[in-house]
Amino acid sequence: MTQGRNPAPAQMDAEGSRYAGFFHELDAWTEYWDIYHPETCGRYYFGDGREESGLLTRLLPRDRRPEIFTAWTRLAVDESALPPFSVAARKADVAEAIIEVDGLLDRIFEQHFGNAADPETHADYLEAIFRFATNALPPALERDAKIPDDDPRKPTAGRHRLEGDLMWFAWALVLEAASLLCLADGRQTRRNLMLAGVATGCPADFAWRGHRRTRPEYAPDQATVRLLRERGMAWVLSRTECLGEIHALYRIREWGSDQ
Repeated sequence: MTQGRNPAPAQMDAEGSRYAGFFHELDAWTEYWDIYHPETCGRYYFGDGREESGLLTRLLPRDRRPEIFTAWTRLAVDESALPPFSVAARKADVAEAIIEVDGLLDRIFEQHFGNAADPETHADYLEAIFRFATNALPPALERDAKIPDDDPRKPTAGRHRLEGDLMWFAWALVLEAASLLCLADGRQTRRNLMLAGVATGCPADFAWRGHRRTRPEYAPDQATVRLLRERGMAWVLSRTECLGEIHALYRIREWGSDQ
């Protein structure tokens, strides 16, 4: 995590370009599927509005608020609400969506970062998430050129950044549910690392952009960079503590306090 109070708008080094490639690939299968993967008909997004309804339609609010999303928000508020979340995650259509989206995450992660069990990979991925959260990745010039001026995605197509703050918690929902559904599939370390990315990326996003509340000790400075690096590396090794932190961050976003 290299950025202090004023992150550079575009880290043009090779490392930054590699990190940008990871987020570009995620977006190519989801929000920009029609440009890069039209053969999916929006399956990894909210569908194509015709025959494919989309996996995210089963998980995240758009035209409606799915049961699994409501169950996750209740779990974040009250961790004794794990059983209803577990039940909602195991419903056939939801479980199918969770497992398929998590499988996509796994394939793209391995392609860009390699072995999730390697401590060097932990630091590498958390650095990528930090640059993503603070808008310090090279611009998405190629993608921006492909998006017409009248497309509603045009204002954000040229950068790699999470625009909707709630999407941090949507990401956590998928990973937390996959951890419940796939205990013995050998992918839990990668999920733990990605959860640690949420637990560090979300407050970095909120602290640097200032558009949502986060922990008072986080500010857009080098002390926070060091603190998030230290905490992130520890959270990779403890899914329970990491999930507890993500739930607390959601409560702070909602109420201004983690109590």
